[in-house]
Amino acid sequence: MLLIFDVVVLVYGFYTIYSAISMKRTQKLSSWLVGEDTASAIRDTKGYIDFIYRRVMVMGAMAVLFGIISLVNDCVTPIVNAMRLMVVLFLAVCVWFYLTVRKAKKNYW
Repeated sequence: MLLIFDVVVLVYGFYTIYSAISMKRTQKLSSWLVGEDTASAIRDTKGYIDFIYRRVMVMGAMAVLFGIISLVNDCVTPIVNAMRLMVVLFLAVCVWFYLTVRKAKKNYW
């Protein structure tokens, strides 16, 4: 059961990183990161991309790391202390990322 969650988080992390790199390279907003409906509401696309790029990379990297450690914990060997730390770090990064997106909305939308 948790194996599916681990794989979903891992894929989410990789796709988030891919979307951020693609967005930075093309200077076009990614519907994965912004959404179809809200992309037109952004006033300064370049500024938004520059602001959010590294933060999205951190979120994606944290999801990848969490997914890998969770897979190791579930499939290879239990690493209880590492999983506790990862859950706390992952939740902290999720809250931080949410606050970052809110700040970006205030500044660029």
